[in-house]
Amino acid sequence: MLLTAFCCLNAAAQPEFVKKVGRFIDSMSVKGVDRRYIDAPEKPWQVMIQGNINQSDLKMKSQIDGSLLFDDVKSVLTCEPRVKPDVTSYIGFWAGYRGYGLGYSVNVGGDKGSIFKIGATGGSYGVNLRIHRFQTDKPIIHYDYDDELGNHESYDGHYSLIDPMYVKIVTLDAYYLFNGKRFSYCAAYDQSVFQKRSAGSFMVGAMYYKSTIAYDYGLDADFILMMDDIGKIKQYQFAVGPGYAYNYVPCKGLLINAMVMPMITLSNKVDVWHYNSNLRKKAASGDDSPLNVFDYITYPSEGADKITYPEAKDYKETHRSNITMMFDARLSLTYNVGNWFFNTYAQINRFRFKLNSTEGRLSHWYINACVGVRL
Repeated sequence: MLLTAFCCLNAAAQPEFVKKVGRFIDSMSVKGVDRRYIDAPEKPWQVMIQGNINQSDLKMKSQIDGSLLFDDVKSVLTCEPRVKPDVTSYIGFWAGYRGYGLGYSVNVGGDKGSIFKIGATGGSYGVNLRIHRFQTDKPIIHYDYDDELGNHESYDGHYSLIDPMYVKIVTLDAYYLFNGKRFSYCAAYDQSVFQKRSAGSFMVGAMYYKSTIAYDYGLDADFILMMDDIGKIKQYQFAVGPGYAYNYVPCKGLLINAMVMPMITLSNKVDVWHYNSNLRKKAASGDDSPLNVFDYITYPSEGADKITYPEAKDYKETHRSNITMMFDARLSLTYNVGNWFFNTYAQINRFRFKLNSTEGRLSHWYINACVGVRL
């Protein structure tokens, strides 16, 4: 009897607790703001259907002693693979309460991937997480070398991978506004409040970035060979910097936002996984029998079916770079009409890494568009 009564009281208390949390978030969304510039809609929920187009551009460069590996190469072999898939389309949803929400989008054209996002924005702060994954099996490749006759040879075209290359990009960014009283960042990017008059704000931001580029599969041994025995690369960056954002309100319901933030990379670490094979040992021994990559190379992977070879070993190398500069920029357009709103925004990021004879850069841009309703 007491247990039944307790369960009933607990069930009745839960909705009241949820209401209290909701009222707290409602009050925080407009606490300390100038209501002549910023106001909150009566309905707190935002539900959106989102469309997204994006493109990643990964370019790597490696140099190896080609004479140890191929009979007709008498110089350094320079290999420059580039992964630049066609512009990719995604469709998905976003649901949030007063700027706190999450979204998920799936691929409908282009690379094979997905996008997951979490956002938490308040009057003077914001935190956003974005995870993008995709695969490709036809990177563009350029390589050049000098042959045994002294002729300079080069090749440009697509390189077919038997197992696709896997790329994962994680970005976590946070910001703080110095003019949160009159300027709202979330009015431009999650539509949880209204910007009624034009205003700008200086801001400080931080960004954590992690990328994984993996092609460490046994069937792609020849590609790993040309990348100087590197089969996987992970890059980690942490950057901070000052910026400025401005909300322009040309007429009621219309909002145009622009943000620019140069950043200093305080931490820049690169991990690479090397994979050695008996092909190098065979070539160095002077054995002049024909070389066949698939006959003599076996690269281990990290999976349960890891393949090992008597002469093969793999090891991890870590390199930390000096302080560098990076750049973050956004542009947004929002139109509110009643409980409905329309928004589109674009962002571009660029990151670099270097380790001995291997270097690369990864650029990523995307345009997001949505139609949403407040509930």
